[in-house]
Amino acid sequence: MRIYTVHAPPAEGLGEAPDRTRLVFIKDGIAWLALFVPVLWILWHRLWLTLVWFIAFVLVVAWIGRLFGDDLATAAGLLGQILFALEANNIRRWSLHSRGFDDVGESFGRDVEEAEMRYFLDPAPTHTPAKVAEVAKSEAITRAAYPQRSSDDEAIFGLFPEPER
Repeated sequence: MRIYTVHAPPAEGLGEAPDRTRLVFIKDGIAWLALFVPVLWILWHRLWLTLVWFIAFVLVVAWIGRLFGDDLATAAGLLGQILFALEANNIRRWSLHSRGFDDVGESFGRDVEEAEMRYFLDPAPTHTPAKVAEVAKSEAITRAAYPQRSSDDEAIFGLFPEPER
């Protein structure tokens, strides 16, 4: 099973529910197409700033090849390509966040269609605005009930501490 994060476009009005047809599901993990055909993957997802950085990376690898030889350039290119494929979906999440999309939840499934079905058929979504406000309120109550230790308290060390000493 794969985990997918769900992102909603910015709402046009206050209190308006996001359009369900415009939700974006992004898989957590490696993007295999970004490993084998990175430029096409970047263009497909319209990540223009990422394309600029990828072209800069290719130019740096070419420069390394001219200065230090093809072996080092090949190693740097492969390592950079693997790192990009591992972080490609996180770059996509960052891009959506910078465009105003909200992280509204997560789902899981064998593929994106199953994850969408599970997300929309869930009778009690966990990340609704009311649920988030309820969790924030309960965390504030918990923090008030259990205050943090002050810095002037004596530190206690060991497995069986005796604070009165």
